[in-house]
Amino acid sequence: MLHTSDATAMLRKCTHTGIIAIIFTVLLPLLQFFHDSLLYYRHAIFAGEYWRFWSGSLVHTNHWHLLLNLAGLWLLTFIAPLPFRTHTQLLQIGWLALCVGAGLWWFSPAVIWYAGFSGILYGLFMLGGLHRLQQRDWLTAALILVGICGKTGWDWWLGGESASANLIEAPVIYAAHIYGMTGALLLSIFTHWQGITKP
Repeated sequence: MLHTSDATAMLRKCTHTGIIAIIFTVLLPLLQFFHDSLLYYRHAIFAGEYWRFWSGSLVHTNHWHLLLNLAGLWLLTFIAPLPFRTHTQLLQIGWLALCVGAGLWWFSPAVIWYAGFSGILYGLFMLGGLHRLQQRDWLTAALILVGICGKTGWDWWLGGESASANLIEAPVIYAAHIYGMTGALLLSIFTHWQGITKP
């Protein structure tokens, strides 16, 4: 039976992730106006525009790309809200964006440009799935973790040329999803060791 305190705790978790969803639902469309100055672009980063390591994850190729990622963020809010305060989740997003940008820079030199929140989003789903695993919510954890790993594997198998690639008018850079998930895994290990992960 779900006690009132348990229900209140669940609502609080959902509220923090919901605030994140609201922030980015407002922010990401606005950043589209600065698309060319913000996308991850290897040559510009080489010339000293280092903010693109982070900002490339905050702009999108078209409105469908943006809507797909926002839909994913709201889905996360309802099925696996993260057990962290809003400011902590913002720091986590900053870390995941850095992991995506740095991963592309160091390990995917063939990727000249990249745009999209999906690398961060896959990392957030990984954090949500790992938290559900810690809470022994086996079914939800399995659905999330198998889902994101399976989708990444499928995109790798197709070489980034999937139905979603046609919709967003660009190849799916599945490497960015891998870097986001890896960043989330490292973050989860670190917070677990430090005893920071508290519902």
